[in-house]
Amino acid sequence: MLKKLVTHIIFILSFVTLHGQNEHALYLKVITNRDTLTNTFEDFKSLKHHVDQISEEIQLDGFFASYYNTPLKINDSLFQTQLISHPKTNIIQIDNWDQLQELEITDKKEFLKSSTIISYLKQLNNELSSQGNPFNKIQLKNIKPKKDTLVASILVSNIAPRTVDSLVVKGYSRFPRTFVKHFAGIKKGMLYDNTKVIQKATSLNNLSFVNIIKPAEVLFNPKKTTLYLYLKKKNANNFDGFLGFATNEESGNFELNGYLNLNLVNNLHFGETLNLAYKSDNEDQTQLNIKTKLPYIFKSPLGIVGQINIFRQKETFSSTELKLGLNYALTPKSEALIGFSSIESADLSESSAVVGTINRDFDASFVNLQYQFIQRKKSLLFPVKTALLLDTEIGTRQESLQPKVNQYKIQLKGNYIFQINKRNSIYIQNNTRYLNSSNYISNELFRFGGILSIRGFEENSLRASFYNITNTEYRFQLNETIYAHSIIDFAVIDNQAPKTNTDLTPVGGDNLTSFGLGIGLITKSGLFKLNYANGTSKNIPFEFNNSKVHFSLTAFF
Repeated sequence: MLKKLVTHIIFILSFVTLHGQNEHALYLKVITNRDTLTNTFEDFKSLKHHVDQISEEIQLDGFFASYYNTPLKINDSLFQTQLISHPKTNIIQIDNWDQLQELEITDKKEFLKSSTIISYLKQLNNELSSQGNPFNKIQLKNIKPKKDTLVASILVSNIAPRTVDSLVVKGYSRFPRTFVKHFAGIKKGMLYDNTKVIQKATSLNNLSFVNIIKPAEVLFNPKKTTLYLYLKKKNANNFDGFLGFATNEESGNFELNGYLNLNLVNNLHFGETLNLAYKSDNEDQTQLNIKTKLPYIFKSPLGIVGQINIFRQKETFSSTELKLGLNYALTPKSEALIGFSSIESADLSESSAVVGTINRDFDASFVNLQYQFIQRKKSLLFPVKTALLLDTEIGTRQESLQPKVNQYKIQLKGNYIFQINKRNSIYIQNNTRYLNSSNYISNELFRFGGILSIRGFEENSLRASFYNITNTEYRFQLNETIYAHSIIDFAVIDNQAPKTNTDLTPVGGDNLTSFGLGIGLITKSGLFKLNYANGTSKNIPFEFNNSKVHFSLTAFF
């Protein structure tokens, strides 16, 4: 009795003191099994929220039947709540699974530990939400204690499947809707799963010609669900190169030399791409490559890819290759292709005395299978995080008055950026190509060398029936627009074409290396890159005179 009296006296003194400090505050007297506490609140809303919070805390500890009762008003400033205590629950039994047969729940547990019940109910809620029920509500009802076990029923309400009924694009009204359906995988009539829909909508960032300006939103009407996408058209066209015009002093013919690379993307609001690349050094070789891609033709998941490549080496040989294929988008980051290619090559040389220059007229045709994966990131300097290409070709080569020769080609190319921190990264690319044939001629071999393959060597100056090239760069990024990098390239090559008409021994293999430095920066005109590299091999010793400077300026419009 004395202890109780002292407790009340202390509480009254505390209340008087607090009341003197703040006349407008509300006070809550919390009575538990062990002691009595007093808290101060600005208003009744925050006081009630505190009572709900402490009730939830004890229930999370396994006292599911325990709670604090509704705050009772003692006077204008004082409220009181008391803990209604029940024994701790160790096991919870669900007794009504047989009445929930219509629910597609994969993990129906009859007995659960009290510490896992909250996470389990969240799991059930997420599973039902993924089935198109975003407003479902799951709770325990008919709770009955049974020793240390709590017997309860699961009550599921607001089960009304939702589907995506309409789609609205804001900011870029002419955005090709086929990309929403086939690229992102968002289709009208699909069950609405908030996590998946937002994830699919975000995948549109992988497109080079559009930006997401804010996350997708959903409007729920009583009978309709509308998805809003907020997009902005991005200028993805780019151009780089230089051209020279001259008249040949010997022939008097007009000649065009230089380098041109033009990429046109989504100018017809169809998602189409057109690439035109032209290279000529006037004295040695000329190359023209035109490639186009028309995605999702007739609103189907199929697209058309076409390409023509014309290569001519002065007084040596010329080749024309045509490719046509159908591609299918597997995911927003990957696609597969099946196609056909045809090659026609002509020998222009009058002598085969130079080692490795036995060229012949031939025609070839191949069936092509290809898989490509590209993961992009938001970066002006390094827009591609990961890329993988697997390309196979099976076909035949036909020479005049000679039997057909069965051949197959394979290419595996991949690159990855290892991000060390915000400023430092390591870039690695590996490119392997192999031509299998019973015999080889020089003008059918792979041509490589230069800024797009192994730096420090002349463009397309190397030939091989097999090569493996590894490009590495250590990159240091000064800011969002400038970076410097090292150049360390390695290559292993093998040329199985005969040396000359009289010496049929294969040309053989070689090991190539190149070292150098480079910079890249974004200017008002575009992305400028400058590389300085020196290439060596067993036949090419290191000399500063052999160094090559590669530069490009890519302008976006």
